[in-house]
Amino acid sequence: MFKQYVSNEQFNLQINRFINDEFEDNPIVQKDLETIIPQLNDTESWYKAWFQKAQERENDEQWSIASAYYQASEFYLNSDDSRDQFAYDKYRENFYKGYNDFEYESYKVPYENSYLPVVKLITPGATKSLLYFAGFDSYMEEMVKMAHFMKGLNYNIYVFDGPGQGTALRNGIKLTHSWEKPISIILDYFDIKRASAVGMSLGGYLVMRAAAFEKRLDKVVAFDIFYSFMDSLRIRLPYDKMTKIERLLATEQKETINTQFFAMMSQNLDLNWKINKGLENTGTKTPYDLLKEFQKYSMKPIFPLINQDVLLLAGENDQYVPSSRLPEITTNLINASSVKSIMFDKSSGGDQHCQAGRRELGFAEIKNFLQ
Repeated sequence: MFKQYVSNEQFNLQINRFINDEFEDNPIVQKDLETIIPQLNDTESWYKAWFQKAQERENDEQWSIASAYYQASEFYLNSDDSRDQFAYDKYRENFYKGYNDFEYESYKVPYENSYLPVVKLITPGATKSLLYFAGFDSYMEEMVKMAHFMKGLNYNIYVFDGPGQGTALRNGIKLTHSWEKPISIILDYFDIKRASAVGMSLGGYLVMRAAAFEKRLDKVVAFDIFYSFMDSLRIRLPYDKMTKIERLLATEQKETINTQFFAMMSQNLDLNWKINKGLENTGTKTPYDLLKEFQKYSMKPIFPLINQDVLLLAGENDQYVPSSRLPEITTNLINASSVKSIMFDKSSGGDQHCQAGRRELGFAEIKNFLQ
């Protein structure tokens, strides 16, 4: 169940994200939280609290717990921070030491001048293929961990870091809205003629974009819906402020926008993180340039091109995506073979972003859809 650990909304979501899927009832983790939570005052104290406990749990050979703590510690570090790569490497190292849910194979799929890392989770005797990926800030290991919710399906599951994600980003491959490109390359590499796909968080847009142009996809899941990048800014900024910024953007008032954003970022941890992470993922240099890039990420122009079976999930209290977008997306998928949409309310426990705190609710619907 989604818990209120701290008053900071962004911190609270991330704690639920990193802890509750796997460790909600783990006595070691729950004891650790009693030490960690009181220390979380800013992003620096966040790093130190999680990193210290990660080292302790690694020394105890509690690999899965250590991995989750290292991932949490790395979350707010800038990519140019010397501590960032070490924490990331420790996260992945401990993850695979502790992972045993599926038999798996690891691949490096050539892409541009580097590669996309792919983990194939093997279901013995499976006859179908499922692509599973995240979005703005997740790593494929987080998706691999959550795939245990889909055990028993007649699918081999291909989890990957795409452009702008995880190892691919660290190898210099920047985020792209044209998600059909990595999807097509992965399908070609494994000679997959037909596949379903689940996109999580920003992946809820990326999977729809891929479906619009890659017709080897037959079923697609937006886990959760993600109508546009601009929504994720507007939802936590005053309406008038964001409206003015969009007008400035339309008239290309670059310096004014940059000045305003730098001022807001200095007072807003969540916005500061969103913008800095966006700059890292896309390779843009200023808030203005990033907003221009963000404008490419919109469902509006691709609605008529999606003709697959579609599952749309949403949480009524999602802090990144307005839940009001669900009926709009459902209505505009005019050429989809079928559309099923589900809104999780607060009483269900699945009302947060991607059902954080009650992840099993979203996955139960995904399993039903894929079966």
